Amino acid sequence: MPIVRQTWLWLALLAEILLLAALHRFDDWHYATMPVKFVETAVLCGIAFFAAASVFAKLPSGRMATVIFWSVSILLRTVALPLEPGDDIWRYQWEGRVQNAGFNPYVLSPNDEQLAPVRAQFKDWNEINHRDFSAIYPPGMELIFAGLSRCAASPLFYKLLFAAADLGAIAVLLRLIGGRARHADAAWYAWNPLVIYSFAGAAHFDSLMILPMLAGILCFVRSRAATDSAGQWRWAVLGAIALGAAISIKLVPVLLLPVCVFALGRRAWALALSLGIPALLSLPFGFPRVPIWQSLGRFIYVARLNDMFWWIIEETFWPNPHQKNYHYNVVIIVAVVLVSLVFLRNWQRGLLWTMGTALILSPVLHPWYCTWILPLAAWRRVDAWQVLSVTVFAYYLFWDERLFLLPWHSEPWLRSFILIPPIVAALFALRRKPRPNELESA
Repeated sequence: MPIVRQTWLWLALLAEILLLAALHRFDDWHYATMPVKFVETAVLCGIAFFAAASVFAKLPSGRMATVIFWSVSILLRTVALPLEPGDDIWRYQWEGRVQNAGFNPYVLSPNDEQLAPVRAQFKDWNEINHRDFSAIYPPGMELIFAGLSRCAASPLFYKLLFAAADLGAIAVLLRLIGGRARHADAAWYAWNPLVIYSFAGAAHFDSLMILPMLAGILCFVRSRAATDSAGQWRWAVLGAIALGAAISIKLVPVLLLPVCVFALGRRAWALALSLGIPALLSLPFGFPRVPIWQSLGRFIYVARLNDMFWWIIEETFWPNPHQKNYHYNVVIIVAVVLVSLVFLRNWQRGLLWTMGTALILSPVLHPWYCTWILPLAAWRRVDAWQVLSVTVFAYYLFWDERLFLLPWHSEPWLRSFILIPPIVAALFALRRKPRPNELESA
């Protein structure tokens, strides 16, 4: 390696590691000044990440690059483990505890009086969010919650599980990217502070969805590349099963199904498995007799925060003073289908555009939602989403309500900080010449 570039790489990586570790000083948001310091440190960590990934991309590939890539990926996640988890972790533990007590989490909300004995034994009861809503997660995730609760898993165990799934997703991403530059491209996901914080730090379970989602996409690529019919069908079925597992964890990959139909062509019938698996896992909860998706429908209708698009419409000609979602989710479905049709002949890029459309039109944009598209952005090398993954850390300023006229209401300066840098990056990307692998998949 050139000594100058190697020096810059280690300096940038050291800065990212130290700043990521420093987040632990500011992760107790019961103190009013902590969210601001947390966001400042996270953004600086993101800048260090950009410097490290950019320099790493210019270094020669080979065994040393592989060692650096995996060593840094594991080290960063280890550094994030001591961080305070997000408040969703208590909901995960609660819903597992409810199942093991013999109750259906899709039927009873945490506030239900029938669960009083369970509440009495749950010391973190006051930390549970949205206690008026019954379970909103798909059945596959609920079964995992039950298993973890049966083992009396601590928050650290959840983090280790989610971080391990994240490392598995990185391994699949390397296979998906392929070629000599695979480590340089995958570093944009593997070393991303938002990804590391979301799973190993805040203990969000989305990595459990990303891993099978990427595995399904890899299988579809293999199906297209296979030369014999048996191989094409085998990979198509395996991919559909993996995608079904992802949908059973979180419903987001459902949006990719139209694009995957184009990817598989005559073998698209295999995608019936992608819907059949979550339906099968719903049976232990009483589906279809028990409306297990009802609570999710109620929650989606009222949940609203930090959206990228609808605030423009509402502040111009369609006021929405109560921040309800109206028919926004219907618009998302229609837009996803239309985008899928546009990329009929380029399904790999269509996956990125479909997920991006869903995020842009989503009425809610939590930071960890951005992790859904980041492996696809690393695969297709789209920098704007990487920039958003850094600026979206400003979302955590919502915990300092003194900064806002209304709690959880985005002010123009906050929207500008989050959205303008990725928009600028997208405009610059229009002037970048396509790389050889992009031309081959077009």
